[in-house]
Amino acid sequence: MSDRAPLTSEICAAIAEALPEATQREKWKAPSFALADRDLVTLNFPPRDDSVRVVFHRGTKAVDTKTGTRLLHDDTGRLEWATDQRAHARFTDLDSFRPARDWLIATCRAWAQAASDLD
Repeated sequence: MSDRAPLTSEICAAIAEALPEATQREKWKAPSFALADRDLVTLNFPPRDDSVRVVFHRGTKAVDTKTGTRLLHDDTGRLEWATDQRAHARFTDLDSFRPARDWLIATCRAWAQAASDLD
């Protein structure tokens, strides 16, 4: 298995830039970012490859829906949707992440705003 540390570090730095008020902690053995004590962005390390997934969710108490009305509009195709309120973006290495860094920052901010609008 390769070392994901450089990719993980750059992704975490981008998320921290996007959400400076977020608390970074560990959830499921990976970095997670919480606002008002609710995790919204959590990293995931798939066992079958060396990629890093950035999971966008609304915390453990949110109810997932499959209504077709997604929490956030993404016309880039970078988000893969599990439900209307949970999605992820996958990065395979630094070369795949760096061109998407600004997108990730904007998406983290938009996700946090959309999640808070539902409260």
